[in-house]
Amino acid sequence: MHQAIGIIEIKGLASAITVADTMAKVANIQIVDTESAKGFGWITVKVEGDVAAVNAALEAGEQTAITTDSYIAKKVIPRPGEEIFTVFWPKEQTEPEKPVETKLIVEPENVAVSEVKAEATCNLCHDPLCPRVKGDPRQDCIHFEEEK
Repeated sequence: MHQAIGIIEIKGLASAITVADTMAKVANIQIVDTESAKGFGWITVKVEGDVAAVNAALEAGEQTAITTDSYIAKKVIPRPGEEIFTVFWPKEQTEPEKPVETKLIVEPENVAVSEVKAEATCNLCHDPLCPRVKGDPRQDCIHFEEEK
């Protein structure tokens, strides 16, 4: 049986995250769910725990939200009836997914090795008959006079 539940409505996602973080750090509560409202960017943060812990958490959350001007409303319900949980706190019974084992098969590729040796050519004229190689003086290029 749950001892207390609390809800706090906040404007904006960033403010709701900040408020939820503050509430979790201040008191021994569990953050159950967040719910987005349609319009206005309101977000409801739902918590549960002991009555005193939920009260303390919501007070701290309210103060945090007031400093950022994002506070809307809060409510603590001590000793809630079980009907509340079936309507407002529906818990989906989901089984954790089983990890799927996959085998990675790596086949080596046959890469053809080129046995043609590249001839050193001039990087100025790109003529394979030119004796100049990259790094040699430009005057060694057979086309040096033509390029002037």
